[in-house]
Amino acid sequence: TQSTWALHGKGCAEGVAEGDAFVAHSLEEATNGLQRGQILVVHTTSPGWTLVFSLCAGLVTEVGGVLSHGAVVARECGIPAVLRVPSATSAIRSGDRLRIDGSTGAVQIISRK
Repeated sequence: TQSTWALHGKGCAEGVAEGDAFVAHSLEEATNGLQRGQILVVHTTSPGWTLVFSLCAGLVTEVGGVLSHGAVVARECGIPAVLRVPSATSAIRSGDRLRIDGSTGAVQIISRK
C-alpha cells in the first residue's frame, strides 16, 4: 500500500513495528483505551506511563531524545520508538495503520482510518 503520509523523528529504540495507532492526550486515556499491539502516539511520557508500554508494539512522541523516559523504557521493553516527531498527535489519528522504524526515525501512515 502506498503511504499517505511520511513523518520523521529521532529513532531512539531499534526495531520496526506495524500496527494501528492509538493517540493519547493523557495517561488516563492511554490506560483506558490502548489495546495490545497498537502503536502509542503521545506528546511525551513520564514514569507513570511505564505500565502501558507492555501493551504497545511501538512508541511515537513529539518530544524527547535517546535518554528520555520513553526511549529508555522502550529499549527495556524491546519495542521500537521514534521521538521528536513534530505534530504527531495531530497528524496521526487513532486507528491509522502505522509502520515505524526505531533505527531510522521513519513513521509512515500506511492507511487512514
